[in-house]
Amino acid sequence: MGMWPRRRKAQRSFLPQVLELVAIIACIVGGYHGLLWYWEYTAPREVKVPELVGMTGLEATKSLTAVGLRSEVVSQKTDEEVPDGAVLSSEPPSGRPVKEGRLVRLTLSSGSKWAVVPDVREMSVDRARALLRQEHLTIGKETARYHEKVPVGYVIGHAPSPEQKVPRRTPVDLVVSKGPAPQIEPVDVGAGLRRTKIVYQVPPGASLQEVRIVVRDSDGERTVYREFHRPGEQVEKMVSARGPGAVVQVYLSGLVVQERPL
Repeated sequence: MGMWPRRRKAQRSFLPQVLELVAIIACIVGGYHGLLWYWEYTAPREVKVPELVGMTGLEATKSLTAVGLRSEVVSQKTDEEVPDGAVLSSEPPSGRPVKEGRLVRLTLSSGSKWAVVPDVREMSVDRARALLRQEHLTIGKETARYHEKVPVGYVIGHAPSPEQKVPRRTPVDLVVSKGPAPQIEPVDVGAGLRRTKIVYQVPPGASLQEVRIVVRDSDGERTVYREFHRPGEQVEKMVSARGPGAVVQVYLSGLVVQERPL
């Protein structure tokens, strides 16, 4: 009779351990499911990379930002069909599912390796230079020539010629007008003295431009005319020079635009 109480005591002491084990298992299972729920709730959502090929780099960046993706331009390649600055490819490619916030690397087109020479004749030399650089060409030699119709500082012609297809960064040589050749009709008035009439029309440019006429002869160098004129005005001046090797020069705003022996 003395052993029955001890058996009942052993059975009663085992129950709390079972309950404790069950509680531990319940906590583990609950924690596991809680972590799964937290991960699903906070994990980045999945999106698809939008169609980017053919977009400009800016358009592609806006399209990616709209779906929660980032962009980076990693390279440029020449392409004869895809315009300069347009997207050639992306990594990951368009249509692939990715996590929100993913970086998408872009390869852009640098355009054709060829350039078409624009027609810059009768443009101001500054505008011609800017247009040539815009077309991925460089400025070659610049030479000045007299021209009866093309104003001073405007392009008479260039090489390569307009509409010619050349590799990018090809130098383009410009011929720039010095304006009309001076109208000089020297007349010998005796005692080694010659006289002529200078006629010069002021070309387009600033509202007021300085015209200066200089004579160099056996008596030395002297300025025989200096006035400011508006574009389109005509300058007429009789000049005289003495001795062999005499030269008359016409300056426009400090630059020699005409030079003739007298």
